[in-house]
Amino acid sequence: MIGAMTGMDLTSEAQTFGCKVSFSDKEAPHVTDEIVFDRASAESLQVPSIQAGRGPVFVKAAELAAQNITDRPTFGGMLGPFSLAAVLMGIERALKASIKDKQTVHIVLEKCTQYGIAYAKAFKEAGANGVLLAEPTAGLLAPKQCDEFSSRYVKEIVDAVQDEGFFVVLHNCGQTVKLVNSMVSTGAKGYHFGNAVDMVDVISQIPEDYLVFGNIDPARVLNEGTTELVKGTTKALLGKMKPYRHFVLSSGCDLPPEIPIANLESFFEALDEFNKGK
Repeated sequence: MIGAMTGMDLTSEAQTFGCKVSFSDKEAPHVTDEIVFDRASAESLQVPSIQAGRGPVFVKAAELAAQNITDRPTFGGMLGPFSLAAVLMGIERALKASIKDKQTVHIVLEKCTQYGIAYAKAFKEAGANGVLLAEPTAGLLAPKQCDEFSSRYVKEIVDAVQDEGFFVVLHNCGQTVKLVNSMVSTGAKGYHFGNAVDMVDVISQIPEDYLVFGNIDPARVLNEGTTELVKGTTKALLGKMKPYRHFVLSSGCDLPPEIPIANLESFFEALDEFNKGK
């Protein structure tokens, strides 16, 4: 890998805000309740200290990674503002409110962004070289909604922390073809896409001075596929991306922990063989 990233639990920030989380030995943690139901609960929502909850554990992991992995950049992971707001409110309620009660959503988003800036700064102060900011729920929004409820707040985080030594990668694994311009308006220096899109459709919209990551299917190909399928799929994507100098090969989203190591080796072998072939 050309970069190292800490593990990321998408329930951590929500739990820090006060949501209950269920933990399992076999599945990813998941939030079991919402805590914002209306304008009153949005206004009373408290922005937690960056020292509260499990956030400090992830920051410490990034600090240790930065100290011990010195031959490549290290990244922390965090949830984007709209995705966090949708967890606190519930996705259905958040989407309905984005049409019928926008002010309530903005109240929550402002608080999520305030915490997100502090969290990103903590990763930066710990020595990480950047963060991957996961904003998958924004993939459910129309372009103008994405501008209003996601990108403007992501931009606040980017503006607060990104510089020559700290790099923000915006991840959205949804149907993002029509959202690319909105995503790029955040000013993040990298964009990571899931396997729901054709990479040609998104990378062709992004200037070459931004890196674009994606998008081998982590489940059906990397986890469930054969080594031959992994290598063939990876080489096919690399072939399509050959005209784009700002492309970086990646999985489309998180990797399931049970992925066969042989499949990961096949993934990197395909990349190595492609580069040697050039």
